[in-house]
Amino acid sequence: MADIREELLGNLHPDDLTLARVLFLKYDNANLLNILLKNFSEFDERGIYPLSLMEEQIKEPGTGILPYLSEFITEFKSEDQEVNPKSWENRLEEKFYAYLLSLENDFIRQWYELQLNMGNVLTAINCRYHKIAPELQLIGNNAIVESIMRSNAKDFGLTQEFPEIETILSAWETNDVLSREKVLDTIRWNWIDENVFFHYFTIEKLIAFLLQLEMVERWMKLDYEEGKRLFVKLLDKLGSSYELPEEFTPQHLKT
Repeated sequence: MADIREELLGNLHPDDLTLARVLFLKYDNANLLNILLKNFSEFDERGIYPLSLMEEQIKEPGTGILPYLSEFITEFKSEDQEVNPKSWENRLEEKFYAYLLSLENDFIRQWYELQLNMGNVLTAINCRYHKIAPELQLIGNNAIVESIMRSNAKDFGLTQEFPEIETILSAWETNDVLSREKVLDTIRWNWIDENVFFHYFTIEKLIAFLLQLEMVERWMKLDYEEGKRLFVKLLDKLGSSYELPEEFTPQHLKT
């Protein structure tokens, strides 16, 4: 991902570049938390911001990074966590998703809404299993969160509003963690395919490719054979995706 980011993003129109860079911000979030919390984890080069800039912004937050990051740094440096009992990780995640869901691009916004809802559902299931109150663990405050908080039903009353929950609940019942992760990534992979199907020559097509490539990279580490299967699937789709829409064919253009 780090290599292809430099190759692809260096050739994008500035407007498209702004959208594509969003995919790499989660690595910046992790880098920022690692520095602030003194976790001494290795700096992830897949992020947008270099270590020198991140350290500079921590010393004096400014306009060199996105506002949600500078706001978080300011809060971290000035506020006692007792004021807000949520973990710093969850507080940054809430700012991150508030930024993502404010974006005007429908594909990106809806993709991250899916990630937010899946994450909250999985968190709620885990909290229920371990008998932990979910209030401090859930991210944001949308209809999914509200339903989770008030429902004692197995599906949190979400079957109609969030149909993916049936597949998630079924996957959760297996003791095989990798099998569970495959099911969850299948939901994500299929959502991408369905929601980018009618996009031609657009930034959405590139972002969809990067999202699925990121899944491939993850599975290469978790289960090489599954990663290889997804990689071949991605390449096959890429190889068959150059058929021009009818309105762009030479015959159509002549008319």
